[in-house]
Amino acid sequence: MKVFRKCIVRVKSSSPKVIFDCIDEPIWGVWEGLFGLANNEAIAITLSEKDEPSFWSDGVEVLDEERLLPTARPTSTDRPTKEGLYVFRSMHTVSQNVEEIVRLSEQAWQTFETDGNYVAEPVGLFKPEGPDDRCAMWLLTWYDGFESWQRSRSPHPDAKSAFIKRHSLLTSTSAIATRLLKP
Repeated sequence: MKVFRKCIVRVKSSSPKVIFDCIDEPIWGVWEGLFGLANNEAIAITLSEKDEPSFWSDGVEVLDEERLLPTARPTSTDRPTKEGLYVFRSMHTVSQNVEEIVRLSEQAWQTFETDGNYVAEPVGLFKPEGPDDRCAMWLLTWYDGFESWQRSRSPHPDAKSAFIKRHSLLTSTSAIATRLLKP
């Protein structure tokens, strides 16, 4: 079974695009930071069938690596392609809350994605492959730009209600603003 391997990497050259040549696994996506990552760091998600850590060439240093399973999204391994703002949100919780967080997210997305005040699409909601009692889930959401992200802070009341319930299940959360790199 393929898992999504999320790596935060430090790039040793001046161009983060070197990442595309530094890994022995298919790349699902690479994002460089706008806010929340150092200027020489990126987030790379690969598709893996191996249990051992991924092999990166000398062009990058792996700072963090997690094996993740998709929940409600993505529903395929097709790569994200849209230009715009991608926000990675870590959601720390106890493992028993994972399925409820997925349910509340799906419920919220029904009106979140169709709100006419902004353009947004949740791309992925991931859980750890083997969670401990406490775990970090990752939500990846695409926006057409920062203005949409800002307007989405006041979503449809139904989405807001589900997001508030979801937030109550978290011990902490943080976000990293990025943009997608293309090979």
